[in-house]
Amino acid sequence: MMQKSGMQWKALVYKDVSDLRWNGQVIFNFCINLLFTITFLWAPNSDIPVSFILASIFVLVTMFMQGNIIVEEKEQRTTRRLIQVGFSLREIIYSKIFITFLATAFFLMIFFVIYGIHPLTSLKMFVLSFPLILMMIMIGVILGLKTRNTIEVTLYGSPIALLYLFIAGLLMNNERGEMSWLAFFPNYHLHYGIVQLQANETILPYLVVPYSWMVVCLLMFVLWFRKNT
Repeated sequence: MMQKSGMQWKALVYKDVSDLRWNGQVIFNFCINLLFTITFLWAPNSDIPVSFILASIFVLVTMFMQGNIIVEEKEQRTTRRLIQVGFSLREIIYSKIFITFLATAFFLMIFFVIYGIHPLTSLKMFVLSFPLILMMIMIGVILGLKTRNTIEVTLYGSPIALLYLFIAGLLMNNERGEMSWLAFFPNYHLHYGIVQLQANETILPYLVVPYSWMVVCLLMFVLWFRKNT
């Protein structure tokens, strides 16, 4: 495979960024999540935990955005054109993963500023969040490659989103130790890792499970991705 120049990659990324302006589903999800974040963080007597807000970001901004910007190429029938000019399907996906990661990081930065979180605490929170961000990106890639349009992305992605938000809701409404089986899920460790951060305590014990999930999911995804691209 011919190695791409920096200008070619720049052109591909620029195309993907420009396409975001016209992707109504992505813009809608972005605006809804921004409204949700501002409303619940500034609402009087709001006791919505930070982890629940992050859950909505990872679902609406990360997972659905990734799926939508991939399937958009199918809807517009531009994948074949990009392949004809020398890009492989893998390279097209890599560009879109990069865009989604940057968009998620940008939204998190907005969130941290709105919430007034110290930069060092924000960095630690990002370290806690990274495994979930990467896993949501991988799910989004699978949705984008296996569906035919944005409606199907929403249809097949909704059960995953609801499961994630359901677990986040359980964590929000139960004390630590009441539902110990939730410790199997990575978002349990994100939730209580943030609690540790807010108490100025170490988060290291809460990194083991999420990063273990990330490694296993990444290995499985790489095997699947090689077979399907």
